Amino acid sequence: MRIKTLVIAPYQAMIHLIEDCRQEEQQLDLYMKVANLQEAIPVAKEAEDEGFDVIISRGGTSKLIEDVVNIPVIDIHVSGYDMLRVLTLANDFPGKKAIVGFSNITLGAKAITDLLEIPIDVFTVEKAIEVDGLVENLKQEGYELIMGDVITMDAATKHNLEGILIQSGREAIFEAFHKAKSIYRLHQRQQLEITLLRSLLEEASSNIIVLSCDGSMAYQHWTDFEGCPLPLNKLHEYIQEKNNLNNDVSIFKTSEQQMVKQTVKRKVIEAQEYYLFQYSLVTTHNAHQQNIHVETISQQPMIISNSQAMKRCMNLIEKNVNHDQWLLIGSEGTGKKLLSQYIHYKQNYGQGLYASIAAGSLLLLEREIDSDIKTLYINEIETLSPNEMKKLTTILDHLKMENLTIVLSLTKEEEIPHSLIYDNDLVRVQIPSLQDRKDDIRPLTTYFIAAFHGQIGTSVIKMKEDAMELLEEYSWPGNVAQLRSILHTAVLEEKGYVLGKKLLQQYVEEQKEEANTVDKEFLSGTLETIEKRIIEHIMEEENHNQTRVAERLGINRSTLWRKLKQ
Repeated sequence: MRIKTLVIAPYQAMIHLIEDCRQEEQQLDLYMKVANLQEAIPVAKEAEDEGFDVIISRGGTSKLIEDVVNIPVIDIHVSGYDMLRVLTLANDFPGKKAIVGFSNITLGAKAITDLLEIPIDVFTVEKAIEVDGLVENLKQEGYELIMGDVITMDAATKHNLEGILIQSGREAIFEAFHKAKSIYRLHQRQQLEITLLRSLLEEASSNIIVLSCDGSMAYQHWTDFEGCPLPLNKLHEYIQEKNNLNNDVSIFKTSEQQMVKQTVKRKVIEAQEYYLFQYSLVTTHNAHQQNIHVETISQQPMIISNSQAMKRCMNLIEKNVNHDQWLLIGSEGTGKKLLSQYIHYKQNYGQGLYASIAAGSLLLLEREIDSDIKTLYINEIETLSPNEMKKLTTILDHLKMENLTIVLSLTKEEEIPHSLIYDNDLVRVQIPSLQDRKDDIRPLTTYFIAAFHGQIGTSVIKMKEDAMELLEEYSWPGNVAQLRSILHTAVLEEKGYVLGKKLLQQYVEEQKEEANTVDKEFLSGTLETIEKRIIEHIMEEENHNQTRVAERLGINRSTLWRKLKQ
């Protein structure tokens, strides 16, 4: 089978030379056209559309062509013989002489002129637009002969200078023929491999895209998406940034607010690296009701532990970090979820997914836990009724058999069955309140101020000492979460670089008054009014599920219904 080959010659003389050389070439079916630089691009695109196998061209023209077509492009080099021929022609020419061109010409020319001590100056350009101005300057400096490629000759003619075209000789032409045959065979083998891969992937999977290591797409197949959820340049950056892409899993949100799971696998075929990106929707039509949140923990969470109480807590976690069953006990806002993410990262170092879910939502979960989820954080256990607690225990027994780390979150352990929290395999960690870790308030404040400055561009970078003392003296009933909330509000209002006591004191006092007001309002009125207020509060917590509300109150549904009607 002959190889259909188009030669795009930058100058007419090359056509005559190739016509002569083609008599000795049997495998290439040669076609020829004359076109230089930009004018060669549409010629090359048309050749690809017409089914040509290979294109041969020269210098800057070949570089432009290979960027716009997907078939092999062979560059005819300027050989040492070609350069010697030009220098020999120019040797007896009187006056100042210069070679002007791109590096593919000037590097070899410079080596020969230096070695043979030939009095010819060499000038290199980066872009074609530079040539005309350079030749004009050389004329003003007294140069009389200019040597180079086609664009250099056009400039020499324009400025009335003598010019010699540096042409590629027979040796370079035959070398290009040889490369064309060799690269064509390699290209055909790669195309066959890609065709095979496509066939296998069609059978095996959907919602996938395959990239080579240089970021070019080898294959894509979509069923649940209109196209790739991420731009190709983002996928290429992902390949370059990650050191280990063997089963790498991450979660991201699309512009349409869809949560998508991305799994990346590295494949090596005949020493060529390929990367298979597979996508699936994390959320479904009932995911909002199920309320499971899945995310990627790619960096180790920052845990402040200057205080002795927090150091004991962290030492216990570090000693047992490989355990797969945990119970974190602490008041609201102490950072139990952050510690669960820390455990996840220490176990997986950025691999696998982290998920959090309320205990009530876990009871309603209609599908299996995703196999790529490595850690499941379960909170709001205290809101369950005794019957629901039994169901949760059964679910946990099932989850323990999965390759999964389970982290339970409690604010008070005394309301939970001992069978659930005193399992011998469970690592129990008491999380201290912020009141019990006063030594952490200062570094926590510094960390939050720096985080807000970097994330949302707040101007505050420092806190006055009296303001810091105010924070250290406050009791913090809302713990670390309350500290973060007050600081967030304060740095948004403060337009200077230093946060003072006056502004902080205002927010601290407001929170004290708000807490007192809520308690007084909630407990004001008759016993019947307070009872109704409690029922309405629990109804909101249980999403108006009367069965669960009745179980929490210890009454039957008919009694609850009667009280709601009163």
